Amino acid sequence: MGISVVKFTSSENTNPTWGVLKDDQVYQLNIDAKDHGQLMNIYFNERALFDAAIETKGTHKSELEFYSPLSTNIQMFAQGLNYADHRAESGLVVDAEEEENLMFAKAPSSLCGPNDTILRPEGCELLDYEIELGLVLKTDIHGPVKVTDNNVADYIGAYILCNDVSARDFMFGAPMLQWYKGKSQRTFCPAGPILYLLEDGDIEQMYSLQLTLKMNGTVKQDASTDLLIHKPPKTLTDISQFSNMNMGDCILTGTPGGVIGGSSLKTGLAILMNFKNDKKRRAKFIAAQKARATFLQPGDFLELEIKSHDGSINLGTQRNMIAEA
Repeated sequence: MGISVVKFTSSENTNPTWGVLKDDQVYQLNIDAKDHGQLMNIYFNERALFDAAIETKGTHKSELEFYSPLSTNIQMFAQGLNYADHRAESGLVVDAEEEENLMFAKAPSSLCGPNDTILRPEGCELLDYEIELGLVLKTDIHGPVKVTDNNVADYIGAYILCNDVSARDFMFGAPMLQWYKGKSQRTFCPAGPILYLLEDGDIEQMYSLQLTLKMNGTVKQDASTDLLIHKPPKTLTDISQFSNMNMGDCILTGTPGGVIGGSSLKTGLAILMNFKNDKKRRAKFIAAQKARATFLQPGDFLELEIKSHDGSINLGTQRNMIAEA
């Protein structure tokens, strides 16, 4: 089994500190690593040093405040429409293995802690959630590579739970779409609490992780990663054809069905018939989406979890309130 790393503060230590979570106890990790990339480098290349740095006395996790274990000095890549049921609710073809692997960027400044408040930006009316498995790289990729199931463990070093929070109205605010703006607002990526550093055998669990999101106590998303359409080896291969990636960079692998936003005839017509008129297209799009669903409102509460089917991997729980910015 791998190691569950967290970043925390306590009543005695208000400086964010690395730790290892085991059986609800957090053991401080006395390693001088300014970011998760440096920490992963020590874990994978100086394991004896890493293990020796774990304190023997722990603190119960209920006494601690957790922060995002991902640092902001990274690139964040993301996949869209990567589960069949999410493609279906978006009005697209379901059997999509031969379709384009939809990828976009998300600003690392959107990262926040696993229990932080998600802020609905001024002017946003269509705030939505997206539970996703994040994959963190253990090595640089600075040229085209061919990644397969046989060598993917050479590239992926950690799993992390993320919420790709999305402002649907911002995303469709321009003719060529505004996904970067709609997904990169501050607090739009709660991450953690656990950065799960992989050991031998953990990579095989990549397709047996269960994603569950509850809104106000009701399950809205519940799916397994074996349903991913464009799987991580293909995605790493695809990204490597056009972009450098660095150790510590994170790839969000897409969200399953159950998001609030979705397709309808009115939604499609709002986009197509007002393609050149930003103000009118946005107004019509918002009206069409509001007619079919109620989006996240201040006071709503989200709870997210990712666990392996056999229980051996648990990426922790996120709990987030929605509030006005």
